Amino acid sequence: MDHRLGLTGTSWRGRTRASRILGLAATFLFAAGALSVGDVAPASATGLTTACQIFSNNNPSNFGDNVNISFFVRVTTFPGPFGGVALFDGANPVPFATLVVTPDKFGTSDHSSASVDTSSLSPGTHVINALFVPVGALPCPPGTPVALIQVVNSAHSTTALTSSVNPTVFGQSTTFTATVTKPGGGTPTGTVQFSVDGSPSDSPQNVNASGVASISTAALAVGPHTVTASFASDNPATLNSDATLAGGQQVNAAATTTGITSSKNPAEFGAPVTFTANVSVNAPGAGTPTGAVHFQDNGADLGTPVLDGTGQATVPTSSLAVGNHTITAVYQPADGNFLTSSTSLTQAVERARTTLTYSGATTGDYHDLVSASATLTRLDDGTPVTGQAVTLTVGAQTCTTNTDTFGVAQCTIRVEDPAGTTTVTASFAGDVNYQPSDTTTPFTVTREQTAIVYNGDTVILNGNTLHASAVLSEADSTPYPILTGRVVVFTLGTGSTAQTCTALTDESGLAACNISPVAQTLGPTTITANFAQDGYYLASSTTHDVIIYAFPTKGAFAISTSRSAIGSQVTFFGAQWSSANPLSSGSAPNSFKGFITAPGTPPACGGSFTAASGDSGAPPANVPTYMGTIATSTVAKNGSTITGDRTQIVVVRTDGYGSLGNGGTGTVVAIVCS
Repeated sequence: MDHRLGLTGTSWRGRTRASRILGLAATFLFAAGALSVGDVAPASATGLTTACQIFSNNNPSNFGDNVNISFFVRVTTFPGPFGGVALFDGANPVPFATLVVTPDKFGTSDHSSASVDTSSLSPGTHVINALFVPVGALPCPPGTPVALIQVVNSAHSTTALTSSVNPTVFGQSTTFTATVTKPGGGTPTGTVQFSVDGSPSDSPQNVNASGVASISTAALAVGPHTVTASFASDNPATLNSDATLAGGQQVNAAATTTGITSSKNPAEFGAPVTFTANVSVNAPGAGTPTGAVHFQDNGADLGTPVLDGTGQATVPTSSLAVGNHTITAVYQPADGNFLTSSTSLTQAVERARTTLTYSGATTGDYHDLVSASATLTRLDDGTPVTGQAVTLTVGAQTCTTNTDTFGVAQCTIRVEDPAGTTTVTASFAGDVNYQPSDTTTPFTVTREQTAIVYNGDTVILNGNTLHASAVLSEADSTPYPILTGRVVVFTLGTGSTAQTCTALTDESGLAACNISPVAQTLGPTTITANFAQDGYYLASSTTHDVIIYAFPTKGAFAISTSRSAIGSQVTFFGAQWSSANPLSSGSAPNSFKGFITAPGTPPACGGSFTAASGDSGAPPANVPTYMGTIATSTVAKNGSTITGDRTQIVVVRTDGYGSLGNGGTGTVVAIVCS
């Protein structure tokens, strides 16, 4: 085996192969400029090479690291050996690795060495062969190290991870930056996978020309987070690496601001008011707050509505009392992402304005009852105000009543003002919750209707006294109130012969006076009772039929009571009187012809009369056209005296009167007394 070239062989053929490699090395060295023609050792060189060695200063090395490969040779001659060394990675020349072995600079050494630095070895196991081409010496002796095993590992990378802001608040954006480096410099290529709490935060990010990759996020929840960056190289010559953010990423809850507004301030008592809270996140925090807002009125709960998608919550109320109210809104977060916040405002509540609308009667008769009513409502929205006292006044008369569920106050008032125009007023005095209000409406008072009823004499003896009387009362009330102190004028008859008297009504409404002596044409006429209107009452009058009658100038005539009914045709004088006037006690004596000589002065109901028998006591030549006549139930004769009773006095309209043979006839038209 020949080891002189550090190559092995078992035959001349092997020596021939070694010679060929040596020649290749020499050619390589010439090409590289390491040797010149004059440097090549002659075939007769006799210098004995006693030792050859090859060394690596960095084995194993990492890809890209600098490796210094040294070759050492010792010879027995002086000065030291001279020649060239070619390095081969396997069968491939190592670029930039051509060595020239030279003696030491002083030329006194028996050994020489050469070295070369290289960083071009790829990852893996490399057999580095050194081929020594000596000048003036023999090749390396057999068994000397002329080859080494160089292990080149893939280059380690280093990843550093930083956060742009730490700690952050919820919703605040932060940027995580990974910087990848590797020993020996150069730019690593590949991607970085960022993960938060073990979960990828996004797709892998490419590193840039500076070895930097970054990602931004504002989606981290409140709390501590473990953030990692894993570099994955796309070059097998560079190893992957990981980094963890030192101390982790801390996310704190974001501060909030709560604002509150009122839909109306000041508001009126009972009117709806809506309070609106707006919750926003303070920068640099972000997001939409969730949760609820607790509203309070002077510490009393108004409600806790949930925030909507815009961070707003509202609560309506219409129950605030009059006065100032501290309305507080406290934001209560639904989770730990946001901090609570609160605010307040002063809500003023004033007494509600009111208005009264009169809706009752606007006219009425004096002394009549009228219905007065008014409706009390709020001025702002027209809703009724219930249970409040409203005073209604017509003229000087008032009543007070409470409003019902419709806001209506109604009561009945008796009108006491004189006829004319006055006012009706509705007034509300107000209270702690409502402002006062009133309204005035014209009211017309009309005169009350009256009725007058005549109840005096209706069958009147001419020349005697008429007792006139009547009752004056209101006409449209039940019971009819009587009128006192009013003047009533009575008029008997008509025209120029009319007679009058005047009277005031007393406490019973009765007016009474006398007309005396009565001086009217006999027969039917009228009597009128008249009330002329005044400032309170309408005029009224009544006319009643009366009969004026007279007795004969002497004596009187009689009929039987069986013929005394009004409308009866009677014979009051004649030879056949007894047959024309049947009596209840039997027939009258034939000698009684109907004329009474002593009827009584004046003739009146009750008692008796006396008449002369036969033709004595001749009747008057003429009789009144309406004649007072005695109605008797019994006639008796005693000697020459005839007597009878005066049961009634009636008025007979005389239809005929003459001699005894013709007699006197008539019709009963009135009864004076019974």
